[in-house]
Amino acid sequence: MRRPLQPQEQTMTDADNAPRNVYGRYCVPEGLEQRPAARAVLSGEVYEPDTLDYMRSHAGAGDIIHAGTFFGDFLPALSSALAPGALLWAFEANPASHGAAVRTAELNDLGNLRLRHAALSSGSGTLLFRTRDRHGKPLGGCSQVVSRDGPGVEKVTAVALDDAVPADRRISILQLDLEGHEKPALLGARRILREHRPVLILERVRRAFWLRRQFAGLGYRRVGRVHNNFIFEARPQAS
Repeated sequence: MRRPLQPQEQTMTDADNAPRNVYGRYCVPEGLEQRPAARAVLSGEVYEPDTLDYMRSHAGAGDIIHAGTFFGDFLPALSSALAPGALLWAFEANPASHGAAVRTAELNDLGNLRLRHAALSSGSGTLLFRTRDRHGKPLGGCSQVVSRDGPGVEKVTAVALDDAVPADRRISILQLDLEGHEKPALLGARRILREHRPVLILERVRRAFWLRRQFAGLGYRRVGRVHNNFIFEARPQAS
């Protein structure tokens, strides 16, 4: 039986009281109200507005992949920018953050969202994932893949994007905010990059050299930056 919501939780999850901005309503996880994304939506503002503007204007007719979803602060804005029939593929490994993102999706009735509780990596399996600091405080969007077990570390399911996203989906944008695990996630998306050459928006990959070495022939080059995200575009495919 599901326990009743406590008063503080109700302010974060009840539809009538949920924080909102121009794009929608949100469920902010308890204890993470001081994180930048949470502070923004609790104040009625948009977190990383330039990143969202760029993604919304470059989605075209294809799907968007958005990983490192946190509580879903990007979900309403991206969902509403998609063309008819296009989908938003979202991934979040932190269990508490994923639960909040599910609630954010419910608050906004996001029918074109495909949200999965999983980490992205080069292949399928499990990863060790730190969700709390040494004092037991939740890390939220700063949760990350680690190499050793210990306090605050959980095992999470890992998937490769090439396995998680059906081959018949056209991908326009691949955006990763994975706290240092972006490269393994990209290695798990070789088919997607080869077949669709999506725009890449990456937080921890700053230069195109690694992309050109790993994905030879695609011609990825850095074309800009929004907030702390670096934007890469591939050479257009020959017609």
